[in-house]
Amino acid sequence: MSKRTIGILILLAVVTFYTLGTGFSFFYRFLYVIALVLLFGLLWAWLNLQGLQVRLTRLSHRGQVGGYLDGQIQVVNRFRFPKSWLEVREVTDIPGYTTGRGIAMVRDQSRSWRIETYLARRGVFNTGIVEVTSQDPFGLFRLSRRFLESEQYVVFPPTEPLPDLDPRFAFLPSDRRVTRRSDHITPESSGVREYVYGDSFRQIHWPYTARMNNLMVKEFDMGLSAESWVLLDMQRGSHVGDDPVDNTEELSVKTAASLLTRFDELSMPVGLATNGDQNWLMRPGSGPGHMGNLMEALAGVRAQGNVTLERFLYDLQPHLSRFNSLTVVTPSRRTEWIHALNSLRRDGVNVAVVYIEPTDFGAAAEVQSPLDFLFSNDISVYRVRRGQSLNEALSMTVYNHPYPFIAPPPRAGADENGSGTGSDSSPGSASVQFAYQGADDSGQQGVSP
Repeated sequence: MSKRTIGILILLAVVTFYTLGTGFSFFYRFLYVIALVLLFGLLWAWLNLQGLQVRLTRLSHRGQVGGYLDGQIQVVNRFRFPKSWLEVREVTDIPGYTTGRGIAMVRDQSRSWRIETYLARRGVFNTGIVEVTSQDPFGLFRLSRRFLESEQYVVFPPTEPLPDLDPRFAFLPSDRRVTRRSDHITPESSGVREYVYGDSFRQIHWPYTARMNNLMVKEFDMGLSAESWVLLDMQRGSHVGDDPVDNTEELSVKTAASLLTRFDELSMPVGLATNGDQNWLMRPGSGPGHMGNLMEALAGVRAQGNVTLERFLYDLQPHLSRFNSLTVVTPSRRTEWIHALNSLRRDGVNVAVVYIEPTDFGAAAEVQSPLDFLFSNDISVYRVRRGQSLNEALSMTVYNHPYPFIAPPPRAGADENGSGTGSDSSPGSASVQFAYQGADDSGQQGVSP
C-alpha cells in the first residue's frame, strides 16, 4: 500500500474512534465522507479494468545480444465508460526491459505503441504477459490485471565474423565424399553393380534390375565425412569473473557461437557438446534449423556444471571418429584434461584448444600454465585475451605469437612448430608417437587412411 492509503486508513480509524466515543454529528458526517471516498476510489479503480482487450504482437521469439526486442502493444476499450489513469507494461525478466506507459481512453478507442528494448544479455526469458494497473483519482487504490499467456523469448549469444580462421581448426582426413564402399546402408549411394551372393535384398535397385534384366544392387559410401565438434567447458570451477557480462563464461560462449557460425558458413556439419548445468550433446548437422538449436542451447547454458572436463571428454570419445575434428573452448587452469585430449588423438581425432585466458579476469597466475603442457604435447592452441578480437586470436596458434614461457627443448628432427618424428624425452609428452592425418603445422597435406 502507498503512504497515502496508509494515511487515509489511520485517519479513518481516528475518526471512527472519536465518532463512537463522543457521538458528535460532525464526526459522523466526516466518517461518512471518508467511507464514500474510499468506496468511490475502489469502484473507480475496479471499473477501469473492465472491458479491456489487450494484444501483443511480436514478429519473432528469438533475438541476439546486440539486437533489439521489437513488438507492438494494443489496448482497446470496449466498456461504455471512459478509462483514465491506466498504466500498461509487459511483465518480463529481460534485464533493462521497460515498456510501461500511462494511457487514457474513451469508449471503443484503441491505443497502440511500439516497444523496442536493447538485448544486453543472452538467456531464455519469460515474456508475453501484459499487466494493466488502474488507479483512482485520489491515488488511494492500485489494482492490477494481467492479460495473455507467458511465452519464452530466447536471446542468442553474440558472434563475431571469423574470415581469417586458421584452417587447421577443421583440417580433417577428408573434406569430400568418401568413395570407399560402406558395409552398412547409408543415405549416400555411390553406384550400382551386379548382385553377388550374400548381398541384402534391401540393396536391390529394382528399376535398374528391370532395365538390365539382371539383379542389380546399390553400393553405399560413407557420405560427407568431414564433421566438426565444438566442446564448451562450462564446469563450475573453471570460470572466473564478477561482472555479469564480462567474464570467462560469456567470452567462452561467444567464442563457441562464433566458431559454430563459421563452420556452418563453410557448409561443414557441426555439433556441440557442453558440460554446463545440464549436459548437451548435439550431433553434427547443418542447416538453419540445426544452427538455431545449437544457438538456443548456448543461450541457456550456464557455468554450473559438476562434470569435470576430462571426464566429459572421455564420455564424448565413443561419439568421435578419425573423421571428426574437436575444438575445446575452456578457461580451465587444470591440466588433467590434456591427457584426455591425447587419448582422442590416439584415435585419430583432430583436436584444437581455444584457451580463454582467466588471468585477464582476476584469476591468480599459475606457476605453469596449461599452455605449456599443450605446447609440449603438440596440441594446437589458440589464446583469447580479454578485449581481443576473436578473428585475430583464432587466426594463428600461440606458437606463432610471442609468449613468455620457456619451451621444452625441441625433439630431434622436429620443425619449429614442434612436429616431427624424432624421439622426445620431455616428461610432459607421450611416449608413443602417433601419425597425424591432415595437414601438419607447415601446411603439408597428410595422407588419409
